[in-house]
Amino acid sequence: MNSLQMIVLLTTFLLSQTLAQQSVFSAKTYPSATTTMSSSSSSSLESKTAEKLELLKIIYDILDETTTSDILSSQSETMLQHVLDYNDSLESSTPTPATATATTKKNNGDFPEFSIIDRYNSNSTKTSSGIAFSGGGSRAFVNAVGYTAGLLKAGLLKNVKYVGGISGGNWFVNSFSYRANDLSTEAYLGEVVPPSENTYLKLNEMDSGCMRSFVRNPCILDILGSFLNGTSPMTSWVDGIYETYLEPANIKRHAPFAWDAVEASRIAEANGMNPADFNVVRDPVNEPFPLVGVALVGPTSQAPYQVRHRAMTMLDVSPVATGVSNRQNIDYRSRDRDRGSLTAQVGGFVESTFFGSTFVKYSEDGSAQLEEGKYGLWTVEQAAAASSMAPEEFFSLTTNRIADYVGFHVPYFSPDPEAADAEPKTADFLVADGGDLENVNLIQMLLRGVENIVLFMDFEIPLAARSAYNPFTGLPRFSDVEDIPSYFGIPHIPETVEDIFDWLGQDFTRNKVFRSFHYPFVIDKLQKAQATGKGAVATVELTTVDNEWWGVKGGDKVSVTFVYLSKAVGFEEELPENVRTEATTGTPDPQDLTTGGKFEGFPHYPTGAAEITHEQSNLLANFCAWIIEQNEDVFREALS
Repeated sequence: MNSLQMIVLLTTFLLSQTLAQQSVFSAKTYPSATTTMSSSSSSSLESKTAEKLELLKIIYDILDETTTSDILSSQSETMLQHVLDYNDSLESSTPTPATATATTKKNNGDFPEFSIIDRYNSNSTKTSSGIAFSGGGSRAFVNAVGYTAGLLKAGLLKNVKYVGGISGGNWFVNSFSYRANDLSTEAYLGEVVPPSENTYLKLNEMDSGCMRSFVRNPCILDILGSFLNGTSPMTSWVDGIYETYLEPANIKRHAPFAWDAVEASRIAEANGMNPADFNVVRDPVNEPFPLVGVALVGPTSQAPYQVRHRAMTMLDVSPVATGVSNRQNIDYRSRDRDRGSLTAQVGGFVESTFFGSTFVKYSEDGSAQLEEGKYGLWTVEQAAAASSMAPEEFFSLTTNRIADYVGFHVPYFSPDPEAADAEPKTADFLVADGGDLENVNLIQMLLRGVENIVLFMDFEIPLAARSAYNPFTGLPRFSDVEDIPSYFGIPHIPETVEDIFDWLGQDFTRNKVFRSFHYPFVIDKLQKAQATGKGAVATVELTTVDNEWWGVKGGDKVSVTFVYLSKAVGFEEELPENVRTEATTGTPDPQDLTTGGKFEGFPHYPTGAAEITHEQSNLLANFCAWIIEQNEDVFREALS
């Protein structure tokens, strides 16, 4: 969440939103696709020579719920007491993890797109790989453009099976995947220019059709203007996102969408639609399958929610289907005593273009019949807007009136009933920025069995150098590193009022999918890579742990390449002198960023920036492409 978005949306909370209503349609549904979980097993501690490493290993193993007897077998009681005292102090000073009553049904792990994308993968170069772009507003959008241009230039993009995006990263994924312009892929992403050629003259060159130019439009100001002219908050947000990131790519407005022409024709024939009206993926053969994350907050009737019992789940949005992969009965608890709690089922998928419709009944072939007058077309622009509605989770904690009026509403039903003869029930649900739950699509990739995952983490907070933060001797503060700790179950310490607001607007407490012990080694590897001046890029072999909330099963081995946005001295030193003077501080400290001028904060432009100029956009995109080039051997290993 950023302050500019907060001001805009707080200003709009007295407006209600209206949903489009049309006619009866038939939608294909899919059962929940969750993985079967295995029981956790304790592992004996490996011996280490350095006492600090021994101590930290015990701390992280305690967080992993390793038994006391395992610890005592390797360490003295004195050291154990030291660690237990340390953990006691942590529990008294950090937020209690959120809890919710939920039961999980284990299913076979199939996802709706598996059989469809195999049409193209059987004779392609695609590997079991995925790339994911994090949130971060317009900065994340430009970063994704640059990284993708670098992968394309290296000949690696054609190997990638999945591309994921959340919030600002989702703007890129949708704009790239569904584009319908006449530009080549290279022209659409923009020319990759080496650092020495980034003169002011070159940085000002911009093709109007190039993605890098899209961020020149002051999206937030347009949204505010739309609201002031009487448009509802939700519609204003959707309009702004569409006009900024999708319309320039000739993506149709108010249009159904599908994976390819074959799927569009099938859906159109079953529902009396025109396949020519669909948005479809531009190049299913040579480009990845797009996957966007949207947070399913809960029933609108239960807002405001109890902070400690928030129960968000992730809506996977793809050109094939939209839904929640892990079926659960969730107890949504309101802070309003009169509302109490409400148990609702989530899970299962429905064809994406029919998501957000009111269910009537199942037909004999298993398709869902949708209520006449309650058919709500789910579109590319709605998904792109919902995935980037950052303050929505925060508003769901305030009052029911604010949550209802400002909220991004969708009619939701779970097409995966527990009983075979049960009929799903439709209720009004709130959805929010996927980054309120997970800011990069790691877990969505894990659930699909992707073996090689590249995470492009385009965060506003730089990764602290070892001199400022040692992951082996202390817990991370918000100013040290973003988001990575949550995947290892590591507490993240807020320091400021803004940090507290960020914590309230996000819930990463259920995202642990790797052993806590491995966390400091991941950060250590990133910090060492960062210190080379060629970018914070590091590949780590990890093993999953059970996570019932998400449906992740433990024991799966996965290779994860972390790419953490960070200044790179090697790039800065090659810039023309006048650009280098304005864009850099001349120090290697990753947290020492420029505080003024044309390139303020480079490469960590503020998330809430109203616009990014052509000069800023080109410099940032070229920087990210350079990171790919400097670490090409790492990316080739991950994606070949």
